[in-house]
Amino acid sequence: KTIAPRSSKRIELDKEYSVLRKEFLEKNPMCEAHLQGCLGKANQVHHRSGRVGALYTDITNFLAICGPCHSYITEHSKEAIEKGLSDSRK
Repeated sequence: KTIAPRSSKRIELDKEYSVLRKEFLEKNPMCEAHLQGCLGKANQVHHRSGRVGALYTDITNFLAICGPCHSYITEHSKEAIEKGLSDSRK
């Protein structure tokens, strides 16, 4: 028997996150990061403190951003922390 790629609990969390993400981006349509290459319109959600446990669906952890800004934050985590776009995960 193969192991399911996602648990039933994770499937339910993903459904909840999908709704929260959609509502959040509707309320926050503009990119909040404004970094190099910014497109202006937000189409992604960055999780400032990560996506582990309750942080995954905690909207106070969300940041509305565009793709280029999300890539920049991911590739330059120290700078993102300094700018307040991410929290230290130590």
